[in-house]
Amino acid sequence: MLPGWLWWVLPLIVTAALYGLALRRTAGVAAGGVAVAVALSAGTAIALGEPARSVTGVALLAVGLGAVTWALGRARRRGRARRLALAAYRAAAPDVPGVAAEVERHRLAAELHDTAAHRLTGIVVGSASALRLADQALVEEAARHAAETGRLAVEELERLTAADTPAGRGDFADLDALIATWPDPRLSYRRTVGSAPPEIAAVAYRVVREALTNALRYGPGGDVRVGVEREHGRLLVSVVNTPGDPVVNGGDVARGLGGGHGLAGLRAATAACGGSLSAGPEGQGWAVRAELPLAPEDRPPSAPYSPYSPYEWRGRQAADVALAILALALSVGTSLVTADVPEALPGEAALLVPLFAAHALPLALRRRAPLAGLAAALAVCPLLLAAGLAGWTTQPAGDVFLWCLWVELALLYAVGAYGRPALRRWGAMAPTAVAAVGGLALACGPGITGNRPAAWAVLAMGVAVPATAMWALGLAVAARRGRRRTAMARERDLLGREAAAVVLAERSRLAAELRRTAQRHARAIVVAADARRLDDVLAEARAGLAALRESLDELRLQGDDPPPTIAGIALLAARHQGAVRYAGTRRAASPSVEVAAFRAAELILRHGGPEVTVACHADGAAVSGPGSPGAERRLRALADAAGGGFSQAEDGTARVWIPEVLA
Repeated sequence: MLPGWLWWVLPLIVTAALYGLALRRTAGVAAGGVAVAVALSAGTAIALGEPARSVTGVALLAVGLGAVTWALGRARRRGRARRLALAAYRAAAPDVPGVAAEVERHRLAAELHDTAAHRLTGIVVGSASALRLADQALVEEAARHAAETGRLAVEELERLTAADTPAGRGDFADLDALIATWPDPRLSYRRTVGSAPPEIAAVAYRVVREALTNALRYGPGGDVRVGVEREHGRLLVSVVNTPGDPVVNGGDVARGLGGGHGLAGLRAATAACGGSLSAGPEGQGWAVRAELPLAPEDRPPSAPYSPYSPYEWRGRQAADVALAILALALSVGTSLVTADVPEALPGEAALLVPLFAAHALPLALRRRAPLAGLAAALAVCPLLLAAGLAGWTTQPAGDVFLWCLWVELALLYAVGAYGRPALRRWGAMAPTAVAAVGGLALACGPGITGNRPAAWAVLAMGVAVPATAMWALGLAVAARRGRRRTAMARERDLLGREAAAVVLAERSRLAAELRRTAQRHARAIVVAADARRLDDVLAEARAGLAALRESLDELRLQGDDPPPTIAGIALLAARHQGAVRYAGTRRAASPSVEVAAFRAAELILRHGGPEVTVACHADGAAVSGPGSPGAERRLRALADAAGGGFSQAEDGTARVWIPEVLA
């Protein structure tokens, strides 16, 4: 027989252990600990020879206590993650303007690489080949081509140095024109697709242009095959070139003129629209292949999890479900283990257990539908009163109401804290309804004699005091939460305006530098080409390319670390030579979602692969990408601490869901 004090100490030790487990481990591990504790409690009762009713009651109480302990530990774990995220978010705020300027530099570098650098490379190769062969007809053709291409380069540089530089758009007509004006005659072109979405056609154009430019630089004079075809609802773009003939085509005049980042930029562009890119040796030559979607996907790869998904059991609804379990365990479990439970009515348990369950379960709707949950819980009290008056139960409705009053108080708090603003005027009647129902249940008790209506009024006023206090507390918490959101929105707005000003200043500085160097050389190319001075054309084109390369090297210099935000994932991907795809409508998220999404993308890019997808939704964000054993455990822990979930598809894609959570 155990000493009496152990009956109090052992539950405290087990509760503390379960709380620590829920605080430091994932939801599944902590839930396993609760299951073990419940099994040990029931086993102990059986070993002590308790009757089946008492064993059931002990198990129910253990379930209720374990569920609440689990939920409290989980809430503390999520709260700590939110506080750390907010601290990281605010600590990185001073770096946001500088990082925004770096993102703008990366964007401008990609534009320069894809436009002006491409034009100047074609001029260098064409001019050098014509001069090497010393053919007057070729010289005339090269000069004409240089003049046309130089003017295009000037126009593109003027667009890039303007105050507003929207991203370029392309279509298959642009692609056809590119092929038609290409200086290398050993080019074959096959296009079997009539049309494509503008953003897809633009990416296809970039892929072909970059691959052709690289073929000119590293394999001049070789055969080049360009294909744009449809296969299984996807657009397939391929550029395959064979080794060149340096004797005929001017040797390696264009070698070393590239920036070394073209394929990385293409990989990012193809991933951003849901496609993929591969580049590498094929036979004795080189092949670049892109696969792009021809129609928008019906659903982004990281679609949001439903609010009723399995992940909610470990997230924001966990505390509510735990409260419902506790309410049911206290009402039913206590009745079962209490020694003086009357045995006169064999059907009483069959009546009370469903009523207790109906009274407890609305707690699971505490955040989703607090007013409806309160109405459902209050509806049980008249049923208990009617059962007592009819003699179906010996449990006085007033005693049951007092024992379970905390359920109504918890729901009243939720009405004030989580109720929708449109229902606030009805929420103001909630304390009155609880007071009226509670006063009626108490006034009909066996201990009340005399004027029962007067007793009802007095008892209702007594119940109204804690009921109104809990409702007002909920309103105060909701108001404080609203003030925090307003302050955070104001901070984000100020930070966004500061970042926009820094980006504009950086764009102006870079525009002035480009006008002084690359644009000046491009204009000189046009003048020399019109005068048929091909030597000067070649010299200016090479000087312009050298200036562009210096500018590109400067533009790609790394500054501060990317801020832990959803927008900062783009710069993070660029630094990892990877790509990010944003799906869904970009919207402002709480710091906890922003930071958790950034950390998940960082783990995927560092351990999984070069591509990551971020899907933004009204109730959270989803991050997905190639999974890896090295990142799985950390991704699972990160999602768990955020109250979300982690899953891995059969193809190895890791998905992390991070929900928005009301504090």
